[in-house]
Amino acid sequence: MLNNSEKLSGTLISLKEFSLSQVLHSGEGPVHSVKWRASLIAWANDAGVKVYDAANDQRVTFIERPRGSPRPELLLPHLVWQDDTVLVIGWGTSVKIVSIKSNQNKGANGTYKNIQMPSMNQVDIVASFQTTYFISGIAPFGDSLVVLAYIPVEEDGEKDFSSTIPSRQGNAQRPEVRVVTWNNDELATDALPIHGFEHYKAKDYSLAHAPFSGSSYAGGQWAAGDEPLYYIVSPKDVVIAKPRDTEDHISWLLQHGYHEKALAAVEAGQGRSELLDEVGTRYLDHLIVERKYAEAASLCPKLLRGSASAWERWIFHFAHLRQLPVLVPYIPTENPRLRDTAYEVALVALATNSSFHKDLLSIVKTWPPVIYSALPVISAIEPQLNTSSSTDALKEALAELYVIDGQYEKAFSLYADLMKPDIFDFIDNHDLHDTIREKVAQLMMIDCKRAVPLFIQHRDLISPSDVVSQLRAAKNKCDYRYFLHLYLHSLFEANPHAGRDFHDMQVELYAEYDPKMLLPFLRSSQHYTLEKAHEICVKRDLLREQVFILGRMGNAKQALAVIINKLGDIEEAIEFVSMQHDDELWEELIKQCLNKPEMVGVLLEHTVGNLDPLYIVNMVPNGLEIPRLRDRLVKIITDYRTETSLRHGCNDILKADCVNLLIKYYKEARRAICLSNEEDEFRTKRDNKNRSSQFAERSMSIRTMEVKSKVRGGTRCCMCFDPFAIHDVSIYVFFCCHAYHETCLMDSIDSIISKKKPAAPTRTQDDLSYYQYDDGDDEDEDEDGNDDARVRCILCTTAAG
Repeated sequence: MLNNSEKLSGTLISLKEFSLSQVLHSGEGPVHSVKWRASLIAWANDAGVKVYDAANDQRVTFIERPRGSPRPELLLPHLVWQDDTVLVIGWGTSVKIVSIKSNQNKGANGTYKNIQMPSMNQVDIVASFQTTYFISGIAPFGDSLVVLAYIPVEEDGEKDFSSTIPSRQGNAQRPEVRVVTWNNDELATDALPIHGFEHYKAKDYSLAHAPFSGSSYAGGQWAAGDEPLYYIVSPKDVVIAKPRDTEDHISWLLQHGYHEKALAAVEAGQGRSELLDEVGTRYLDHLIVERKYAEAASLCPKLLRGSASAWERWIFHFAHLRQLPVLVPYIPTENPRLRDTAYEVALVALATNSSFHKDLLSIVKTWPPVIYSALPVISAIEPQLNTSSSTDALKEALAELYVIDGQYEKAFSLYADLMKPDIFDFIDNHDLHDTIREKVAQLMMIDCKRAVPLFIQHRDLISPSDVVSQLRAAKNKCDYRYFLHLYLHSLFEANPHAGRDFHDMQVELYAEYDPKMLLPFLRSSQHYTLEKAHEICVKRDLLREQVFILGRMGNAKQALAVIINKLGDIEEAIEFVSMQHDDELWEELIKQCLNKPEMVGVLLEHTVGNLDPLYIVNMVPNGLEIPRLRDRLVKIITDYRTETSLRHGCNDILKADCVNLLIKYYKEARRAICLSNEEDEFRTKRDNKNRSSQFAERSMSIRTMEVKSKVRGGTRCCMCFDPFAIHDVSIYVFFCCHAYHETCLMDSIDSIISKKKPAAPTRTQDDLSYYQYDDGDDEDEDEDGNDDARVRCILCTTAAG
């Protein structure tokens, strides 16, 4: 124990028991501070700091008072044990950290034992540094130190670190609690709100702390309930200090602008979850103030998370700052889903700034159409189409919005202007064939191979004249003539007469782009001007086309001259002359070939059947050398013989066919046709029910004939001259146009037979054979099997006899 009188007398007494005491030190002035830890006692007097080991009853060390430190009556020294072996000394502006280690010797059995020696404790000053302030108190803080700092005032421009009291009153600064390392690295500083601090001196403050176990300090944090407490005592206040918790740390980080660290601390789960909203809001506000809009926008998904109201609030805040385009890519479309207005405001913000039109297009393609209404955005974009701020991306975005809103015709118009390759699928999917009329040139430029069939298929909606006029109007934008050629060619193949008004143009286009197709076109079409076509062919040196046109113009001789003089194709010349059927043209061909021996030879080879080779030979000038003349003459003779033989054979066959046909015709002309009444017809069907259906049909058709148009006697019998209508009997009609009643015909035959043979009372088969056909050659007679049809005409037979 140490009372005040003993402190002032400089005597330090150790009370081992209540009845005994021991003087540890005396004679060096007052003792200003004493600290006892385990068996070690440390005290400070005017000379310095001494440490005594009570267990061994010996003084351990002496540490001299720092030079220049204030007198103890002005500023007391401060001692504190950090642990059982580390002593911290704070005196004036000096801090020293002393480590005391016990020397132990190993015994024979391997254990340590204490040996009473004067130097059994080893003392080291492990750290020492000077401060820029007076030390009014010091305490351990984990591996660091807590220092109660008194800031000296400045006099004459310099800080007074003398041992004297500041001469001025009422101008002292706030005391500060500072956390420093053993190397005097400052970790934290807090100025204390002490009442009346302006009038206090350094010795008016003191610092005390509640002992704690350093083992609970790990990673810069204390376990819950193990935080050390510090008491700062002033004449009027007592301030309790403790280490900051996580929320304090986060608040401190925010106050000092360390928003990223504060956010990381909250995300690490340090502190309440509600802090994230506060930290996020303050972080975003800070970035907005710093005009870091892009960074603020990128952090919104992390900071705002699933709060729809927070998202909408920041969307409108960015819109107010005219910085909404940087936030749009981060706006959520679900979880949370915002109000329609928020999305529409975002799209309009992108549309009004040409720098973000590509982003607008991407967003329109990405966002689900159900989360916003396309009509307000369309209304905002449409006025910009005809301004300088219009871009292709804006037009495409507007087209996409038209599709969303169901305005397919307007979307098609924009797609066509933008030359979108998939426009043809768009036309088919939405049945927009009526709208292609005004976009002919654009569709051809996009894909002419798909556009041409489209125009041909729907030429009832868009006429050829419309297609041609639009392509002509686009001559500065594309190769319109080539497109015209493709369209008119396909149109001609589909309907040769559909584009007849443009066949003159088509001749020129074929000559320019596809000369091989010109000649078939010239042969198929009748709607082009021959003079213009000939002029084009001459200009482009299209010889065969010239020949054809000259032939159609009637100028066969000029056409022949082109074949011979320019084409040099005598075979084609012969074919051309053969098709003209003009003898004068043959003579012209011979005349033009006489000066060309090779052509004369070819002409001799190919004129068999068309022209007499002798005529050509007689016209050939004497002395003209014709290549391979002998072989060609042999060939001419051989071909002539073959031709003559074929002609004779054909004539023989023709004559035989004529004879056979005449015989057949003669027999058919002698055949009778029976026109029976209804009773006879019924009886005939009953008697001849097994006859072929072909004969029955033939009889029915013949029965319907009007006798009046078939017989010379009108409607009268050639024997009795009675009208056929008054006798209900069958009628026989012959191809010689004679007609008889059946009874009249039979009676006439009997009468003629009786005149030839008066003794014969009845008709015999031999007698009737004269008036019947022979059965020898006619197959048809055997098929019908009708004996009546084999009867001969009485008048013609009698006249012939």
